Amino acid sequence: MTPFTATVRSEWTKLVSLRSTKLLVVLGVVLGIVMTGLLAWVAGMTYDKWDAAGRRDFEPIGTALIGGILFLVLGVKAATAEYGSGMIRLTLTATPRRGRVLAAKALVVSAISLGAGLVLMAGMFLVAQAIFASYGMRSASLSDADALRTVLGGAVLSPLFPVIALTLGIMLRSTAGAVIGIFALIFAPPFLGGLLPAWFAENVVMYLPGAAGDAISVGHLPGAGDDLLAPGVAAVVVVAWLVVFLGAAWAAFERRDA
Repeated sequence: MTPFTATVRSEWTKLVSLRSTKLLVVLGVVLGIVMTGLLAWVAGMTYDKWDAAGRRDFEPIGTALIGGILFLVLGVKAATAEYGSGMIRLTLTATPRRGRVLAAKALVVSAISLGAGLVLMAGMFLVAQAIFASYGMRSASLSDADALRTVLGGAVLSPLFPVIALTLGIMLRSTAGAVIGIFALIFAPPFLGGLLPAWFAENVVMYLPGAAGDAISVGHLPGAGDDLLAPGVAAVVVVAWLVVFLGAAWAAFERRDA
């Protein structure tokens, strides 16, 4: 029987050998930092026109941290690239236990997303704070407990949506379908919130993966809102969502032919 460590090494080699993997990681980090810098610059340029309430309520730590959207595609490609090339048959011949293959893929996607997410979060934070300070705005440093918690919390949560994207790729076997699915999961609730019944926004949205992740990473910051879960509850919700998606992907993976 192929040991799990060998399966992990194989999945790591396959994913990092893809040119698109390196491109997605580099672009994800660079674009995230650049977009954060632009948003911080716009805030600085318009700061003199803010009213007193706006200046008083300005919170520098969570402002302009927009995350690594391209990391989602990394999770999708970890699943669908093998179906497109036919390599999935070789993978399952070497490791017939499909749950082990899925676990190895999830572990590799998590490791890459975590490392890239830490670089991204630190880079976005440092760039934003430097720009805020240059315009005489309130700023923070990583020595601040709230700032460090936000950066580390965001980094730890970086694998959340890439792993969910991986599971969608396994279930749908379509890059386009999985990308649309993960983007809908992230962006549809905020955009549709105003069109949905009030009870849905008050009792359902907070339990979705994105809102639960926000509760962990930025829920402790001033002005985060009272509609977020407590961090401990949010952590349980995040784990539950991962279990649901991984379980659904495992069930689909087991029942279908390669």
